[in-house]
Amino acid sequence: MKLLKAGICLLAMMLISGCWGQINFDQLTVVSAIGLDPAKDGMVRVTLQLSNPTLPVAAGGGSQQRRPYVNYDAIGVTIQEAVERIQHQAKKSLFFPQTKVVLINEQFARRGLDDTLDYFWRETNQNLNSWVLVSRLPARQVLDKAMELEPVPSEEWRKYLQGDWKRPLQVDVQMYQFLPRLNQIGYQAVSPGIGPFNASGKTDIMEIGDTAVFKNDRMVGWLSGEESQIVNWLTGVSRRGSFHTDFAKEESVSYSLNSIRVKVTPLIRGDRLAMKVRIKGEAEVLTATLPLHFGTEQAMLRDTLNKQVKLAVEDTIDKLFVNYASDVIGFGEALHRSMPSEWKKRKSNWDKELRQVDAEISVSFRIRRTGLLQ
Repeated sequence: MKLLKAGICLLAMMLISGCWGQINFDQLTVVSAIGLDPAKDGMVRVTLQLSNPTLPVAAGGGSQQRRPYVNYDAIGVTIQEAVERIQHQAKKSLFFPQTKVVLINEQFARRGLDDTLDYFWRETNQNLNSWVLVSRLPARQVLDKAMELEPVPSEEWRKYLQGDWKRPLQVDVQMYQFLPRLNQIGYQAVSPGIGPFNASGKTDIMEIGDTAVFKNDRMVGWLSGEESQIVNWLTGVSRRGSFHTDFAKEESVSYSLNSIRVKVTPLIRGDRLAMKVRIKGEAEVLTATLPLHFGTEQAMLRDTLNKQVKLAVEDTIDKLFVNYASDVIGFGEALHRSMPSEWKKRKSNWDKELRQVDAEISVSFRIRRTGLLQ
């Protein structure tokens, strides 16, 4: 009988639930965004945007209102040190697996990221699916002042970057893609930029546009929307786009481009590297500011479009390879796949090799529909 009672007591103790060895949800706060800014003496200022869950509806039908998020910031020698200081401020455990955006200030990116972003490799709770943005303004300012339709701005940015409907004029990159390319010779990193919609910087409405270009772990410059679109074509990220061709007397024709197919082939011409790029696709006329007779002028429209797209591609490659010495289209990786021995011979001096690459571009768009002419 005593053994039976003891067994029942032991079973009851096993069934009793408890959380003495766990963290309660009340002790957690979700980090929705991380901002990184430069600080004095080579230190880093970290801003964390913490979600502030909505309070339950109060008795009598009323509701208690409070901000949907709160921002904390601290300075440290490393990101880890700054995060620990923020945790003391917030008085809660920080939950990173749902982080949506990592916002990097432009000046901080130009300083070099390799040593700093090592934190994201080592911290096991980080969300490597979070999206990376480079901010023209201080990251802390953007996280404090940004106004978006979503209650938490970082959620709006995540939905935009993740959506298929975003314009092909923008690149996108997640942390798991971004980090390895900071140390990769033959395929270097890019990131979409974010800044005020109004060029004066007086508005709190943010625009995601342009592309930050990296050489190794340092940002070296920007690409425009049109140049970013071409990078998306060359890397196979996008098969659509838009383009407008200029004519005399400030007249132009705008096109929607679809079914774009690009083939990039590394070649050896003597002792020099060449890059053969073939672009094909379909075009639809959207608007025109000059009178058109499509039946008789189709060849002229096609030739003008192909010529101006070719010039735009040449200018973009020249800007990347000559001005920035940055291989963000993965040409080195393509050379490695097709001619491993050539890559092994040239990769140690890849900056010089890039500047001397001869780009052989051919463009062939077929105009299928005239669309709406204005």
